[in-house]
Amino acid sequence: MKTMLAIMNETADQENTSVQQTRQILTMPSIKKHKDQEVFKVIVMSLAKSYTDLGMTQPTQKDKDYLANELADLIPRKFPSIRLAEIPLAFSRGIRGKFGPYYGLNVVSFEKFVEAHLSCESREQLARDALLKKESRIPDKDSRFNVARDNAINAMHMMNSGKEVLSGAIVYDFLDRLALISFNNREKWEFVAEARRYLNESLGREQRRTISRIKQTEIQRKLNSVQDGSAIEMIKSMAKRFALYAFFRSCILDELDLKEIIEQQRPLFI
Repeated sequence: MKTMLAIMNETADQENTSVQQTRQILTMPSIKKHKDQEVFKVIVMSLAKSYTDLGMTQPTQKDKDYLANELADLIPRKFPSIRLAEIPLAFSRGIRGKFGPYYGLNVVSFEKFVEAHLSCESREQLARDALLKKESRIPDKDSRFNVARDNAINAMHMMNSGKEVLSGAIVYDFLDRLALISFNNREKWEFVAEARRYLNESLGREQRRTISRIKQTEIQRKLNSVQDGSAIEMIKSMAKRFALYAFFRSCILDELDLKEIIEQQRPLFI
C-alpha cells in the first residue's frame, strides 16, 4: 500500500483522482489521528503548491505562517473526518475553480475549498460506501437523512447558545427540501439585505484588523463584490443562514419539537 505522503503528492498533481485511490485515502485515519506538526507540514506544502500552480508570488513568510497556522487549527476542528491526503486535493480543485468562483487566497477561501470537497457528490458517495461497508444494515438514504436531521438539531442548539452556525446554508437546504421553510419573496429579499449588511460589516472589521497588504487587497475585493452584488454565492449562503436562524426562532417560540417535525417529512427525503 502506498504511503500517505505518496498519495498526497499524487492527489495534488492529478486533477482526476481515481476512484480506487480515493477509496484508499478514505481507509486512512482521519486528520484527528495525526500530530499537529504533520498537519501543519502538509498544509504548508499544499499552500505553496497552490500559489505556484497559479503563477502567483508566494506570500511573505509572516503571511504564509499566518495562513498555515489558522488552517492547521481550523481544518481538524471543523472537518474532523477529513483525511490528511485530501487537503492538497481540495486546494488543487479549489484554485482551479471546480467549486465555483473564489475571491483571493485566504483562510476563508481555503476553508471553502475543503468544505466543498467534502460535500461533493463523488466524495460523499465513496464515504457512504465506506460507511455502509462497516454498517451494512443502515440504508444509504436513511443514513444521509439521519445525519442531516442531527446536523439540523445541533445547529439549532448552537444558535440558541449564541454560536455561529457555519453550515447554515446546508442545513437550510435540507429543511427546505422537506418543505419546512416557507418564507415569501419579500422575506427572502430581507434576508439578502441583512446578509449584505453583515458581510460589509464583518469584512470591514477584518480589513481593519489585518496589517497584511495582500490580505487587505483580497478583503477589499470581497467588499467590492458584496457591494456591487456580484458575490452571489457568498450573499446567498449568508442569507440562507439568516433565514435558518429565523426558522429556528419560530420553532422555539412556537415550542415545536424540531426532531419530530423533521421526522414527519422523512418521506420527502427518502
